[in-house]
Amino acid sequence: MPGRLRRNLIIGIILGVAIYIVMGFYADLDSLREVFGSFRWAVLPVALGLVLFNYLIRFLKWEYLIRAVGVSIPVRPSFIIFFSGLTMSISPAKLGEVMKSFLLRDYAGVKVSRTAPVIVAERLTDVIGIVILGSFGALAYGWGRDILAVTIALVVVFVAVVQWRRLCLRLLAAAEHVPFLSRVAHHLEEFYESSYILLRLGRLLPAVTLSTAGWFTECVASWLLLRALGLEVDLLLVTFVFVTATLAGALAMIPGGLGVAEGSMTGLFINGGLDRTDAVAATLLIRLVTFWFAIAMGVAGLAAYGILFGNRGGGGNSVPDVVD
Repeated sequence: MPGRLRRNLIIGIILGVAIYIVMGFYADLDSLREVFGSFRWAVLPVALGLVLFNYLIRFLKWEYLIRAVGVSIPVRPSFIIFFSGLTMSISPAKLGEVMKSFLLRDYAGVKVSRTAPVIVAERLTDVIGIVILGSFGALAYGWGRDILAVTIALVVVFVAVVQWRRLCLRLLAAAEHVPFLSRVAHHLEEFYESSYILLRLGRLLPAVTLSTAGWFTECVASWLLLRALGLEVDLLLVTFVFVTATLAGALAMIPGGLGVAEGSMTGLFINGGLDRTDAVAATLLIRLVTFWFAIAMGVAGLAAYGILFGNRGGGGNSVPDVVD
């Protein structure tokens, strides 16, 4: 594993442990120990299986998106590259997953400027899927409507600007005359062309459908974890809490949303009727299964890439060291 990525993972783990220790004291460690003592651990593999199924669905989205920009590689390396990117769940808003573009360049010699928009499209369709799921809870409980409204507005504006081709082409043409942009103008043009293709309505709809289905499986996994703690909580509430906290963590632009996602989730569960010990226990389990499990899968994928393809890349001979 590249040194910079290893360092960031270690920092993320230390930060996570510190946050969880604070949460433990907030919930009362003895009470928290009793709650975990009653947890039905047989449910844990089922929850992990649902989360894995989510990533299999999103792998299908990855395949759909890279083929939309004309990139076609065998399924095995594509699968490994996709899962390698999960390592960067620790990055702000998961934007570090642009590492997958560098791996594609390493494996097949594909320009990063051509495939980086795929990462943007992945995150954008994830946000739309999350908003769709969260809107049901927002309507039912009256919480978080402002956050969802702002998010929807930002997404609509972003997509509209990208699809305003005449404006974007004029801006790109102007960039060719700007000294510090002229050297990368052709990369910007390629980035835009891929973005334009991916964000057309006909392309977005299938990707959004896959994202919504994938994220809902994580909501079900979270609901099962609460049931295994003996908590009778509606799936609608769990879905709303999970997607709202996930969105808050992403918007905070903090690595992995650490602290923000946990705090939001705990607060929303308390607002939904749980006591603070149950809320903290539920949050810790959900983050373990949906966040840290993803990072573990990413580390395994990155190791597999280095073993299988590290010495045969089309644009390099090792796993690239990218992204802070």
